[in-house]
Amino acid sequence: MQSKTVDAEKPLWIILAIVVCLLVLRQLMHQSMFFDGAIYASIARNLAEGAGSPWRLQFSDTLFSLFSEHPPLMMWLEAIGFLLFGDTIAVEKCFSLLTLIASGFILLKIWQRLHASDPELRFAGPMVLAMALGAGRVSWGFTNGMLENLLIVFTSLAIYCVVVAYGGADHKKALSRSVLMIAAGVLVALALMTKGLVGLFPLATPGIWWLAFRRRNLVSVIVDTLVMTATVVVFFAALWQLDDARDAIQRYLSIQLLPSLTGQRGSGGGNWNAVRAFIRVNAYPAIITLIIVLCDRRWGNRSEMPRDVSQARRRTAVFLALVGFSASLPLLASPRVASFYFNPSLAYFASAFAIAGAPAVVRAIRALNARAYRQLSVSLTVALALSAILVGFNFGRPGTDADTIVNAARIADHVCPSSGTCERAVAVCGAGAEDWALYGYLERRHKISLATMDAAAGNHIVVDDSCGAETTGYSDTGLQLSKYRLLQR
Repeated sequence: MQSKTVDAEKPLWIILAIVVCLLVLRQLMHQSMFFDGAIYASIARNLAEGAGSPWRLQFSDTLFSLFSEHPPLMMWLEAIGFLLFGDTIAVEKCFSLLTLIASGFILLKIWQRLHASDPELRFAGPMVLAMALGAGRVSWGFTNGMLENLLIVFTSLAIYCVVVAYGGADHKKALSRSVLMIAAGVLVALALMTKGLVGLFPLATPGIWWLAFRRRNLVSVIVDTLVMTATVVVFFAALWQLDDARDAIQRYLSIQLLPSLTGQRGSGGGNWNAVRAFIRVNAYPAIITLIIVLCDRRWGNRSEMPRDVSQARRRTAVFLALVGFSASLPLLASPRVASFYFNPSLAYFASAFAIAGAPAVVRAIRALNARAYRQLSVSLTVALALSAILVGFNFGRPGTDADTIVNAARIADHVCPSSGTCERAVAVCGAGAEDWALYGYLERRHKISLATMDAAAGNHIVVDDSCGAETTGYSDTGLQLSKYRLLQR
């Protein structure tokens, strides 16, 4: 006796839940957060408390006192959380979780729309999401509050609008399609407001649809692309009329974007390093798919696939892969690339790979008899329970930055005792001057700024053995810190 067809999806959902627990929630429960995420959260908290303004964001009094490194939208949205719930680490953690849920839901809807007439693949949506979370640094991005998380939400929504507009009947009214294209354009503009030019890639989606499926007239595709582009232009033309917004855009262009594009700032990583990073971040979905396909050829129960189904799957895979390339190829030409920059493209590559491997997984589950299916369900349920216990065990633990968190707390307790004068800026020299995590935790948790020696005015200094004459006139406080010492004038 075989398990019911509708039950083929259930094990995949449980597997997805296990992946979310192990790759995201387990680390999201930690106190640690990559310093970029700590900086964004600090800026949002400061904005909620009146430090800085929407177009003049502030990280600390000494570092990024006028933050122009990225567009402000994510900090604005995160600031709403701080306004509602106060200064708690739960705000940035829950914000990351919300972006994970939203992006997963949107990507699932895209997958279901593309396979509306292919039940075997439509049921495999959870498998696609699990593969996407395992790609590159996608799960890492969601555990660390990166800008790419919100970027995925807006770009995926824009692509969903195009899929809805083009995936319906051929007689869909032009007015309805235009409304969807305008909505897609607004979403692209919001993506630009999240992380700049990397949010432009959904503009290529109508053309990619035409290349992959050839279901639309080329002229209408060009018109739709122009409508999306014009919407983005109008959006920013309106912003340009606001003095504060115009100043913020100009600062971002001159301080961040243009120097990054010309290679004048940043850690590099472009050229062949970017190509290697691109291959590496797609390795897990590719390897998983290869293993599934080889196992299916060796042990699977394969039947002849109708030609129209096979052709539709190939075209959909081409569409998804091209969308992924539209998001990633521009990065390969950039002189400044980090592996997590590819995160917005990886779900589409994972989806393209899944089209080759998911049918075999669904067929294998459907082929199980009732006893084997129960055993699989029980095993997966036990694994999920253990994963949830592991998540709970990690709740509130310091995580990978435990030493830095402790250092920041000890420094704060010393320079800002419960009674007495509180210093809001501490000098730093040596390696500490580039310890961005220490900057982040001191500001985010204790509202204390680190300042280089030439800008310092306080009575304390964080030093290491590389500091020389800078320590003249200071004595050791005896505070126990890993890697550093705290001196006092």
